[in-house]
Amino acid sequence: MQDPKHPPVALFVKTYSRYGGVEQFCYRFADFLKSRGYPVTIFCGEDATEEAAKGKPRPEVKVVGMWRPGRFLKHYSLFRKMRRRVASLPEGTVSFSFGNFAGCTIYRSGGPHLDFLGRSLRAQRDPLRRMLKAIRRFFSPINWLMPMLDMTIYPHPGTRCILAISEKVRSATELYFPGVRNRIVVIPNGVSREQFNPHRFQALREEARVWYSLHEGQKAIGFCSTNFELKGLDRLIKALTLLPPEYMLIAAGGRNHARYIEYARKLDVHERVIFPGKVDDMPKFYAALDVFCHPSFYDTFGSVVAEALAMGIPTVTTHDVGACDLIENGKNGFVVPTPSPEELSRAIFEARDIVPGNDFQCVQDDMVVFEKYASLIETVGRPRR
Repeated sequence: MQDPKHPPVALFVKTYSRYGGVEQFCYRFADFLKSRGYPVTIFCGEDATEEAAKGKPRPEVKVVGMWRPGRFLKHYSLFRKMRRRVASLPEGTVSFSFGNFAGCTIYRSGGPHLDFLGRSLRAQRDPLRRMLKAIRRFFSPINWLMPMLDMTIYPHPGTRCILAISEKVRSATELYFPGVRNRIVVIPNGVSREQFNPHRFQALREEARVWYSLHEGQKAIGFCSTNFELKGLDRLIKALTLLPPEYMLIAAGGRNHARYIEYARKLDVHERVIFPGKVDDMPKFYAALDVFCHPSFYDTFGSVVAEALAMGIPTVTTHDVGACDLIENGKNGFVVPTPSPEELSRAIFEARDIVPGNDFQCVQDDMVVFEKYASLIETVGRPRR
């Protein structure tokens, strides 16, 4: 039941779905708001929920559509369509953006696009490939569009709060848009502690080790990403050559396994690397591990880091990952300056002294984060004086 004391809320997201990082977060946040009595409307480019697939979409979901094909047309059309929707909202509505849309009362930011373009190039080992990738990006229309959208979104006068998902995002936003410094609020992402917790680690441990064909005495390093290149998998495979032979690597996700299988074969560690593909049961994946490694060159947060820590898995990551703030060196993992094979192998080996399955108490539950978001909605929803 809607509570008249709460302001109406309009959520804006590219895809409304139970799956995907931002998508799932927005979906669960919408349910949270409704459970608290907020009148909620969701504006999206596409509705990819099970309800929509069955022909019974939720009445509060408004699909605005997207132009196709390609990322440029999708983002440009959504920006235009969402801007009109924001402008037509009833007075007193708090608009909450989960995408690149201008004029919303609250803009949940994953960081300026130029920050991504500059820092992510370091993932290329070969200088020639790095230069070629920079040239391709320069001539890609989407990499001209996104910074232009950022210049409209961040300083927009209608935006009362820029919600940064990590201190990394705050720093990058202040660097590129210093004029919005006073509008930034940092609320780190959380995870579902009901799904990811040390009790589930203990309950799933034996089954998970058997599932991933791990033998007694072997130590499992976990890695999970859809973008192996950006997340530094090649450096981690090279780090495996510097670790004792009992260390195994389980590299989940990805789209181009062949290149990395061949690289592992070239380094003669292919028998120590497992590529399970897309993993549907993430708690069981984490339960098989002795250490998790996320050697990313760019991640505004890094939900896999938070999930692993919530499960009690000691975690190694880099200073370029927003969730590195959750790690205390030597207590629940290690943060390395750069993902070089030498630094990664050293940190992974040192993590052997941290027993997996402990409750590190460093990750917030999603519901706590949602409560903070709701408090923010109440604050910005008050009339300005």
